[in-house]
Amino acid sequence: MEGTPIYKMPTIDLSARSLLTLAQLGFFCVFAYWGYEDVGTTIDWIFPIIMLGGGLALFLSLPNARIATTLGIPAVMAIMAIAVGEPEMAFWAIFMILIIGSLVYIPALAMGDSSLNLDESTRKTRFGILYTVFALFMVVMFSVLMPSALDGEFTDDSGEEEDLVYMLESNDQNIAQVGLALGIIGILVFVITSVFGVQLGPVAPWHGGALLSGAVSIDSYLWYTVADSGVGDIFFALAAGGIFTLSALIANDGSDSVEEE
Repeated sequence: MEGTPIYKMPTIDLSARSLLTLAQLGFFCVFAYWGYEDVGTTIDWIFPIIMLGGGLALFLSLPNARIATTLGIPAVMAIMAIAVGEPEMAFWAIFMILIIGSLVYIPALAMGDSSLNLDESTRKTRFGILYTVFALFMVVMFSVLMPSALDGEFTDDSGEEEDLVYMLESNDQNIAQVGLALGIIGILVFVITSVFGVQLGPVAPWHGGALLSGAVSIDSYLWYTVADSGVGDIFFALAAGGIFTLSALIANDGSDSVEEE
C-alpha cells in the first residue's frame, strides 16, 4: 500500500515481548561481535556485517526478513568458505540454517506473529518442536558443558592449526556438572509441560526455559573464566537467557502471545 513504511520500529519497554525482541537482536549482535574479533582481511568483514544486518532486519520487521535471514546468512557463509579455499567449512552452513532459523522463528512463533498464518494449535506445536531442537543443540552440541562435566576439559576448535585444550580445576568441573544437569532437566521440563502438555503442579514451561538459561550462563562462565574468551560470552548468556525464558513464557501465556494489531 502506498505510504506504508518498509520498517516498523518496535516498542521498547519492560514487557516480555519487548525484552524478547531485544534478546533476539542481542544474539545477532554477539555473533557480529565475535566475527569482528576475528577480522583479519577484507572478506572477514562480511560475516559481522551480515549478522548485524540480519538482526536489524528482524528488529525492524523488514519485508521477508525472516526467510532472507534464515537462508541468506548460511548461503553467504558457504560462499565465503569456498572463496577462501575452505570448502569443508561450508558444511557448517547447514547447521547454521538450524541455528539462525531457530533464532528467527522461535520469537515469532512465541508471540503469534500474524504473518505466519498459523492457527493456535499449529503455532504451539511448531514452537515446541523448534524450541526443543534448539535447546538440544545449545546444551549438547554447541556447548562445552558435557566434556567439561564428564572429562574435566574442553577444546576450542577455533580453526587454528592446533586446537586449544583447556583443563578444568575440580571446582569448575563441579560447576560444569551443575550446568549440564540444569540443561537436561530444563529440556525435560519444557518437553513434558509444553510439548506433551502434562501438568506438573505449579511447574510451567518457562521454568524449563529458566533452567536452560542457567545452563547457558554456566557454559559462558566456563568460556569466560577458563578460556578467557572475553566479554562477548557475558552478552551471549544474557541473549540466550532471554530467548529461552521469555519465549517459553510468552508462547504459553495467551494474554501475551497474540500479536498486537
